[in-house]
Amino acid sequence: MSTVAICGTGAGAGLATATAGAKERQPTEHVYYSTTKSLCKTCKQAVDAKIQFAGGAVYFDKFCREHGHQRVLVSSSVEWYLDALSFVAPHTPPRGEIHAVKSGCPFDCGPCASHQQKVYMPVVPITSACNLDCPICYTVNKNEGAHQLTEGEFAAILGHLRAQHDEIDIINFTGGEPTMHPELPRLLRMASEAGIRRLTISTNGLRLRNEDYVRELAAARARIVLSLDTFDPEVDQRMLGANTVRAKLEALDLLEKHDVTTTLLPAVAAGLNDKDVGKLFDRMMAKPNIVSLELHTLTFTGQGGAGFDRTARITTPDLHRLLEEHTGGAIAARDFVPSPLAHPHCYSICYLLALDGGGFVPFARFIGRAKLFELLGESLYIQPREEVEEALRTAMDELWADPDRLPESEALLRTLRRLLKEMFPPGKPLAMEQRQKIAERATKAIYIHSHMDEESFDVARVMKCSIGVPEVDGSNIPTCSYNVLYRENDARFADPDMLARMGRTAPHPLLAPDPTPAGKRSLPLLKVPS
Repeated sequence: MSTVAICGTGAGAGLATATAGAKERQPTEHVYYSTTKSLCKTCKQAVDAKIQFAGGAVYFDKFCREHGHQRVLVSSSVEWYLDALSFVAPHTPPRGEIHAVKSGCPFDCGPCASHQQKVYMPVVPITSACNLDCPICYTVNKNEGAHQLTEGEFAAILGHLRAQHDEIDIINFTGGEPTMHPELPRLLRMASEAGIRRLTISTNGLRLRNEDYVRELAAARARIVLSLDTFDPEVDQRMLGANTVRAKLEALDLLEKHDVTTTLLPAVAAGLNDKDVGKLFDRMMAKPNIVSLELHTLTFTGQGGAGFDRTARITTPDLHRLLEEHTGGAIAARDFVPSPLAHPHCYSICYLLALDGGGFVPFARFIGRAKLFELLGESLYIQPREEVEEALRTAMDELWADPDRLPESEALLRTLRRLLKEMFPPGKPLAMEQRQKIAERATKAIYIHSHMDEESFDVARVMKCSIGVPEVDGSNIPTCSYNVLYRENDARFADPDMLARMGRTAPHPLLAPDPTPAGKRSLPLLKVPS
């Protein structure tokens, strides 16, 4: 009895009272899905990111000990996020020198031993000079004492690329503004002589109003990736800091006149130029030389983008919805697949077959999503190889056996029959370049490319990145790591004043030079006084 009395009036009673008075933890409004490694948006140190589903959307929930709690939208659709992950492809590891893992992803890029995918599209910044200063610019450039890649340096890069790959199908020239490099046509010819078929130039197009220059680029077999963000001068001014619409439309006219293969590339911002997505799609469909539309979701990093209004953030499923609404369902989210060569959340790809007599049909509807995904397994772009011939013949057989499967079956069969005859004539095999030209005038491609910034950074995606920035010494850095971390530490592209305006007053501590030979970096690091 005494023991019971003591317990009833002592510590036990206190515990019971405290328990009864404690607040119950309320259920969360989100569903925890998984975790990944990301970056703090302020100091860019590695932090854990919880992947949460809430309200049908996907968020990263992060905490930095110095800069606190952070939350960012990474997908407006849980359904798309999970559907993309259902596509699984083996990876092909990079060849050549591999850096040891010392600080952990993404601080050992070059590539490091954790990197899973070789480079399928090298992106070569040939100059730091730019003739615009865009408020949305996601990289770092400088004009005073501008860096210009030399022919010798480019030859070294080409040599390393050939040694590291059995075949390089594409190389992308970028900057700054690559048309400000005085020897761009010569660099194009060097790449062509090295056996690279697809030579793309990512440009704002301001120098392409010069017809002689366009003619010279056309003679060098260049393809133009034109940064056309909007048809609205006021939106253009807000995003690019200038009114470039008329100049870019003039450039498009010259590119069409000289039959230069062209891609339209807008950086899409919610509430600004997302209304232009349908118009850009129509422009692509109307012009034979415009073969693709590459929609980039706006990223908030670099000299301009880091300070841009975050309400402009848009995600891949939003662009699916805009296209579906614009086409009345002729294009839908299920017509897109990820790239097998990258992380499933990096690219969303749709191919369209232009029908003889007008109209189009997404490839996914007549060959299936699985086959479309498979055909993208050798290159970021479908190549008209024998696998494509087999897939199209199978599609014809299935449509012939079940013509009611698609309302466009009759026109589709006619178009496929003609294409197969032209691309794969019996007894007269065509060169790849010839087949490619035929295919690109009969198809259109939509690529949604979701770059990352420090807020949306996901190391799982970086580890399978196949888009890299090659260096003279043979090293290679994934583009998102390069744009978010490495470029601002490179004296060729950044200067102290610019970094100070960005609030970057010192180099990232994990990117400091390593004195050991194994830790040697190709990029000269910029020392910014604190």
